[in-house]
Amino acid sequence: MRTLLLLLLSATLSAAGLKVGDPAPATRPETMLQGEAVKDFQKGEVYVFECWASWCGPCVAAIPHLNQLHKQMGKKGVVITGVNVWESERDAASAQRAKDFLKAQGDKMSYAVALGGKAFIKDWLEAAEVNGIPHAFVVAEGKIAWTGHPGQLTAEMLGDILTGTPLAAAPPIAEKIPQRRLSKPAVPAGTAPNDPEMAAAQAKLDALSEAMRARDWDAAEKALPAAAGVLPKQEGQELRDSIEAQIGLARGDPTKFYAQLQKVADEEFDDPEALNEIAWRLLTMKAFAQKPNLALAEKCAVQSVKLTREEHPDKLDTLARLRWLQGKKEEAIRLQIKSVDKAEAGEMKAALQKTLDAMLKGVLPPADDEEELPR
Repeated sequence: MRTLLLLLLSATLSAAGLKVGDPAPATRPETMLQGEAVKDFQKGEVYVFECWASWCGPCVAAIPHLNQLHKQMGKKGVVITGVNVWESERDAASAQRAKDFLKAQGDKMSYAVALGGKAFIKDWLEAAEVNGIPHAFVVAEGKIAWTGHPGQLTAEMLGDILTGTPLAAAPPIAEKIPQRRLSKPAVPAGTAPNDPEMAAAQAKLDALSEAMRARDWDAAEKALPAAAGVLPKQEGQELRDSIEAQIGLARGDPTKFYAQLQKVADEEFDDPEALNEIAWRLLTMKAFAQKPNLALAEKCAVQSVKLTREEHPDKLDTLARLRWLQGKKEEAIRLQIKSVDKAEAGEMKAALQKTLDAMLKGVLPPADDEEELPR
């Protein structure tokens, strides 16, 4: 369900252009946490940018596989970099959480790791219309050679890319891989389905993908039933619900989107990180500004703070922002003071203090990753 959460929260819905065979973007991860940064794509080497977040269960589950590939293929010219996305760019507290996660992994995550940053997300994930993580980009000869779930990567596949050998075909739907994505239905780079039934299924998914890419909501609604029909029943219904929610949001009606987020919140009600992420996005995403759902944001923020026993500064910061938007400014300031007190010295504490200083002057500052919301 956490991958569905990302699908819902990201709601990219933007025009995509990055695909297999295209030159790889020049943008690199913003900050290296361990290992050497990839500056240039060298001939004879293969590069993997694997996008992950510490709160994403499937991302964490993929780490041992990536670590094994690194140990097995690193000396042969395969350079793997785990790039933290949809987390560390939000604020200092989230960046610190990613750093702490990496430290706790130790030798279990021995490949290079970086914080992606907003530019990386825009030029890689959003450009490729990626709606879920974990997600890997493989680059060879300066071009995108493959893109998909890292669980599909094998030493044999990477070896083929190194030698320029065409990749073998694979089923169009990776049913057992825990990751939701619409625009990349798991057909490896440079291949086309040979089976007529597979090709027909692929065409239905592609029709929906193209409509979403073009922001042609009428065409997307028309293509959705057929695309959902090629998936297993439960996944097909999830796709319907998710796409209908995204289309509604794009048209200015977040009702179905909020219903999806409510379901996610109910299923993740024991996970403070997921709940805090939902609350934060509800409070800061421009798409929600005209018809905010402060009731759902409150449910998630209050529970997140409760689960963390009022000890996590980022959760307190989210709740403080909510209380301010509810008009409870005195309570908001008290919570923000506590958030600052709980934070350790460094960037996070400075950012929280900046918010507190603004509140004391009667102003709610915009979030680091969003434009200021109307008040």
